[in-house]
Amino acid sequence: MGKIIKALDGRAERLPMKQEKKRQMHDRKILLIDDQLSHLRMLKKMFERYGCQAVTVDSAEEAELILEWDPGIHALITDLKMPWLNGVDFCKKTKIKYPDIQIYALSGYLEEYGLNALDEAGFDGVYQKPVCFEMIEDILNAIEKGASDNR
Repeated sequence: MGKIIKALDGRAERLPMKQEKKRQMHDRKILLIDDQLSHLRMLKKMFERYGCQAVTVDSAEEAELILEWDPGIHALITDLKMPWLNGVDFCKKTKIKYPDIQIYALSGYLEEYGLNALDEAGFDGVYQKPVCFEMIEDILNAIEKGASDNR
């Protein structure tokens, strides 16, 4: 599993990503899943700032449909606490059908699930909200490393 990131106190400085890396990320399509629409809009803007194509949905069920119809999704970033199908069950289900897709948890409720359960679900990384730009860059680096490991 990826490393656990604790949110930094205060505001993170907006770090410019190297132009070369930004171009590499432009061909990466990331599916963002969060039932809080304000979080979803913020995440989309943050990932797009780094040159990613960000597709957003507000439920795991909607994400399942997107995955069926869009084979170009490289990675998923999902909240854990969502109605109907939570992020842990969604990860387990998705890893069975798409074992090579990278899935990252981004949640303010990590302690409710326990690290063992998150690891067993198959997450490639687990991150604690609130999110900052340094965390986004760390997630993108993990996605890029995972993509090169799968080649």
